[in-house]
Formats: sequence, C-alpha cells, structure tokens
Amino acid sequence: MPLLSIVVPAYNEEESVEHFAPALHRALDPEGIQFEIIFIDDGSPDRTYEKIKGLCCRADNIRGYRFSRNFGKEAAIFAGIEQVRTERCLVMDADMQHPPAYIRALCEKMDQTGADIVEGVKSGRGREPVIYKLFAKWFYRLLRRLSGVDLEYSSDFKLFNRKVIGAVNRFRESTVFFRGLMQWSGFYRERVFFEVDERRSGRSSFSGGRRMRFAVDSVLSYSSKPLYVTVAVGLLFLLGAAALGIQTLARFFAGGAVSGFTTVILLNLIIGSLTLLSLGVIGAYIARIYNEVKGRPRYLISERAGDEEQ
Repeated sequence: MPLLSIVVPAYNEEESVEHFAPALHRALDPEGIQFEIIFIDDGSPDRTYEKIKGLCCRADNIRGYRFSRNFGKEAAIFAGIEQVRTERCLVMDADMQHPPAYIRALCEKMDQTGADIVEGVKSGRGREPVIYKLFAKWFYRLLRRLSGVDLEYSSDFKLFNRKVIGAVNRFRESTVFFRGLMQWSGFYRERVFFEVDERRSGRSSFSGGRRMRFAVDSVLSYSSKPLYVTVAVGLLFLLGAAALGIQTLARFFAGGAVSGFTTVILLNLIIGSLTLLSLGVIGAYIARIYNEVKGRPRYLISERAGDEEQ
C-alpha cells in the first residue's frame, strides 16, 4: 500500500499527462517514496482520458476517473480527495508547473514539523501576462480585506494528512474553493517555497472570463461583506438626501428659487445605478443559496480506470 496519493485534476491535458507520470517516477523512485496517482479528467473534449486509460493499463499505481461533463477544477480536486485511501494526499497540476522535485521537500517538512498541511507557496508568478499578475494581486488583496483569508502567492500544490482528508470530505457545498477551504480549516500548516515551472505542453484553459468568475465565486463563498457595503452606501445616500432636503426647505422658506434640474437628473442616475448594483449583489447571494438548497452533487463520474473497487 503506497503512503502517498497524488491527486491530479486535468482538463485538455492530453499532451501533459503522458509526461507527468514518468516525471513523478524520476523524482520519487530514487527517494524510495511509494505513491499512487489519481487522475480526474474534468470532462475534457480532447483525448485526455484516453491517455489516462493508457497509463492505467501500463502501471498499477495509477487510477483515472472521468466526469460526465466539465464541472470545474475545484470539483475535480475534491473528487480526487474523496478517492484517497492512503495516509497522505498531495494535490498538484498536470501541466508540470508544480515541480515534482519539490515533493520530497513537502514530505520532509511534514515529517520534521508534524504539520497537518504543508503548502507549496510560489516564490513568484512565473511568466504570466502582466494583466493576469495585476488581476491576481488585486483579487487576493480584495479577498483578504473582505474575508480575512490571505491567499497571495498560494497555490493548489498542497500536501496534507488523513486528518485533513477526513475533514475536507465533510464539506458539502456545491460551489467549493480548495485553497480557501484549506485556509479556513485552521489546521497546523507549514510552507515550502517553490519556483513555478513553465508549461511543458499545451495552453492554459484558465481564460480571463473563468478567472473573473472564479474570483466572484471565491468572494461570495467567504464573505458577506458586499451585502453590508450596499447597506453602508444606502445610509450614505440617505444622509445626503436628508441634507439636500433640509437645504431645499430652507431656501424655499427664505423665498429663494429651487433650481438644479441637471443635478436632480444626475442624482437619479447615480441612485438608480447603485440600486441596480445592490440588487445584483443580493441576487448573486440568492443564486448561491438556490444552488445549495437544490442539493445536487458537485460532480458525476461517468468512467473509471485502474480502480479495483469500482
């Protein structure tokens, strides 16, 4: 029985998965670390799952699972964790940007410190486009201010023990955020810094639109402060309206003409925009409540490979 299970979510990674398993063997076999690989194909339209099945046929320490459709990377991570039967679990990407050479350092840190979670923390963001770096910096600062969760330079490259595996499997939300939940769990954690490698093949499927949706989901999952911001803005405008009303009445009784048609129009536009924005924020939270109360599963597995207990 291997000690370590490596959970690998994959979407359109048909070129990467073939290089991934040999890279792990080159990094871990000389260290005597027994491991298994759990691939989760997130409904890839390419030949990712066919490649995974081929790896399962050639090695007895590889298991593969395929979603019935694309449910997202976060769902794939949690699906993989639910399949773990060993004492330790490591989550890493299939694109080789989480270097296998650092796995030994993660394991040693856990052995030396007794930590429940050892996080791989990026020394930098690699050769990402400048706009993505700025977006990430803005997002993590906003998330920290709204929820108190500091995830700057964090990654999904994490090693954790059976205690954490059991706790993570108790989370039943339909919309999950792996990094945020690991931070929220509060278990004793240590860090190992690593340099992000370049993708060996293929292109990232994490587009700008998906990044924005991911950011919104993350904020809504860990903070209700946007709702209170709308209340604060509403109170501010109420005070402004009261002051304007007092000024108007004072000028009226003093015999002055009440003017300012342009000002009234602008105020109506501003207040109307803020009202719609506030309704949008409230609607986003209601939509999340609606998704949760339906109680649908986070994912559906359509195929399995290399799993004797299927």
